[in-house]
Amino acid sequence: MKIKLLLPLFFAPFIYNAQTKNIATDNLLTTELDKMVQKEALTYMQDPSRVGLSIGVFKDGKSYFYNYGTTEIGKSELPTSQSVYEIASITKTFTGTLLAHAFVDSKIKMDDDIRKYLDGNYSNLEFEKHPITIGNLTNHSSGLPQFLPDQSETFKKPMDSVAAALSDFYKNYSKKKFYEDLHQAKIDFSPGTEYRYSNVGTQIAGDILEKVYQKSYKDLLSEYITKPLKMNQTIIGMNSAQLLTCYNEKGKVMPRNFTTIFAPAGGIMSTTGDLVKYIRYHLDENNKYVKSSHTPLVKNDGDAIGLYWRVHTYEDGTQTVYHTGGTFGFSSVLQVYPSKNMGVVVLSNESDGESQGKLHDIADNILRNSSKK
Repeated sequence: MKIKLLLPLFFAPFIYNAQTKNIATDNLLTTELDKMVQKEALTYMQDPSRVGLSIGVFKDGKSYFYNYGTTEIGKSELPTSQSVYEIASITKTFTGTLLAHAFVDSKIKMDDDIRKYLDGNYSNLEFEKHPITIGNLTNHSSGLPQFLPDQSETFKKPMDSVAAALSDFYKNYSKKKFYEDLHQAKIDFSPGTEYRYSNVGTQIAGDILEKVYQKSYKDLLSEYITKPLKMNQTIIGMNSAQLLTCYNEKGKVMPRNFTTIFAPAGGIMSTTGDLVKYIRYHLDENNKYVKSSHTPLVKNDGDAIGLYWRVHTYEDGTQTVYHTGGTFGFSSVLQVYPSKNMGVVVLSNESDGESQGKLHDIADNILRNSSKK
C-alpha cells in the first residue's frame, strides 16, 4: 500500500519587532534554539496572508514557547502558549491513542470487522467479501469516502464559499443521518490495499470506542489523555469566545469547525502549552499505549502510518512520528522525534493551500537542525 503525504497569562510578553516585516514576537533570541526558531518563523510569516503563529518545543527535558504576529487582524495582540487553536486532523492521533488503549487492553482487535460494532446491516462495507477492519480505519485504507454524504460538488465551488456551505450543511447533521448515509458508501477496492484519506473512517473509529467503553468520546478523551496529562485547555466544543479568530489567505474570517459529529476526526481545540505535554507523553515509547499507537500495521513505500500517526524514517535510520492538521481557517503540525527526546508543535490561525506543508517544514527543520547540535 503506497501512502501519500496530505497537506489534506501573568506576565506581559516582551515584544521584539522583526526587522523584515515588523512582526511582533516574544522570542528573546538568547539561545541557539531561539535563533533557529526565529529564522524558520520569520520565513513563514513574511507571507502577507499570515496572521498568528504559536510554536512549542520540548527539548532536553524542557519546554519552550514562541509566538508571532497577532491573534486577530487589525489588533496588536500577540498570541501566547495559552491561545486556543483548532488542531483539525491532529485530533486523529488522539483517537489513535485511545484505540491503542482499547487494543492493548483487549477490548478490540485490529482485524475486527467494523460491522461487529455497527447497528444494522451494512453489506456495502466490504469488497469481494473482504470487510473493512478497525486497522483499515487507522491507516486510511478502508476505501471509505472523506465525507458523508459525498461533498465533491461542494468542493467545486469557489473556495471562499466552500467553508460556509459545509458549515451550514453540517450544523444540523445528526449521527442518525450519518449512519443512514453510510449505507450509500461504496467500497471499490479491497480494504488494506490502497490509500484513501477518510474522515468518515475516523468518525466510525470514535463511535467504536464509545461502544466498547460505553462512554462518550469526550469523556474518553478526558479520562485517558487530557486529565492525566493536565491538558486543561484541550477540549471538544469549547466556547467559541476562547478560540482565536481564523482566516483564509485573503484575510477573510472563516467559520469555526463544523459539529461534534466530527470530533474524533478533527474536532479538538488546544494550545501549544497543552500540546507540548502531549508531545512529552508520546516521546515515551516504553509506554505500551504510546508504542502501540506509533506502530504501523503494514509496511509501506515511503511514510508508514501507525494508529493515524505518520511515521517517517530519515536516511540515517531515525524516525519521527507526526501529523498535520487544517481546517478552513487553522493550520497545524505536531512532530515527535523519540530517539532525540524532542518534539515540536506549530499552530496558525490562517489556512491556505501551502500552510500545512510549510508548518511541517518549520517543525522538521527545527528538529533536524537541533539534533545536530
